Amino acid sequence: MPKIKIHRSVEEILIMSASIVSALTVLPFAIYRYINGQYGIALVEVVAVLIVASIGLLVWKTRDTIYTSASLSVIMLAGLVALNYMIDSSIFIWTYPIIMTVYFLNSAKKSALMLAPTLLALLPLMYMEKTSIQFASALVTVIITLIFSHVVSRKIKQQNDRLQNLINYDGLTGALNRRSLDDRLDLLQSLYFRHKTRGSNIASVILFDIDDFKIINDTRGHLEGDKILINLTKHIKQMIRKTDEFYRYGGEEFVVIVNGSNLYKSGELAEKIRAAIENAELLKDLTVTASFGVAEIQSLEESQNWLARADKALYRAKRAGKNRVYLANPEKRIDYEKEYEDYKKEKSRA
Repeated sequence: MPKIKIHRSVEEILIMSASIVSALTVLPFAIYRYINGQYGIALVEVVAVLIVASIGLLVWKTRDTIYTSASLSVIMLAGLVALNYMIDSSIFIWTYPIIMTVYFLNSAKKSALMLAPTLLALLPLMYMEKTSIQFASALVTVIITLIFSHVVSRKIKQQNDRLQNLINYDGLTGALNRRSLDDRLDLLQSLYFRHKTRGSNIASVILFDIDDFKIINDTRGHLEGDKILINLTKHIKQMIRKTDEFYRYGGEEFVVIVNGSNLYKSGELAEKIRAAIENAELLKDLTVTASFGVAEIQSLEESQNWLARADKALYRAKRAGKNRVYLANPEKRIDYEKEYEDYKKEKSRA
């Protein structure tokens, strides 16, 4: 059985870390409350620990970070409000680390929307239980913490976005780059391997290569060759769905990841792209063509083997005369091009 590599994103690590730290921080207090007969408060804290730990486990299992980050934040904020009213306003001191945690887990805008009702619920309690100077001190320090966390969160996001652009995108074409492709293939393969229901995680790769690109570079110059790559990228991005992804694999090779699509449907898309490239005027007075290999995701397979199958199909397309689409599948030794033609005929009759 091949070893499936799993690369955790920064968001996943943050959420799982916050879940572990929160659970380990609250659990001793829950035990203390139980020993001292404060069963209601202990129950609330134990439930909070279980929910927070479950969210961390869910991220580890599903790799979802969009809903889990918000869920974890809501649980922490709800627990903060509940314990302030169940015990007393001394629990308010936990507001400061929770504010910073919420901003670390979510966007600045989403954090502000979650924190506003929380603070509106807490401030009346503080006003009733504290002296005027204590209430003013709490209010001022919370506002300072909010402003600081908000500004830092926005700045970190801006810097992270710029860094992600440099790391993940090709400088010439604006397509996603080889590094992004490797990470994405690993992720798709690990998700497909983990989940028993394969249908929701099906995907295919379309690998294609511009035919005779070296000759074009030699005869028309590298600047003209670059124009072809840039114009081709614009055409492909307009053709594929928002759920699909377009990568520059290297040189004149490109990859489309077709999410939720099997081998034959992806083959149809590859044929449309092939025809579009042939008919488009990517460079004046020059017909450009490309050869394609298509491979569907398979279980118990490393991501690079998945791409290698598409590469072998592409090589067959080149040997067969270029400017055509070939399909790949390792499990059956049959004529896939004939099967694909039969599939298209059946579809046209339906």
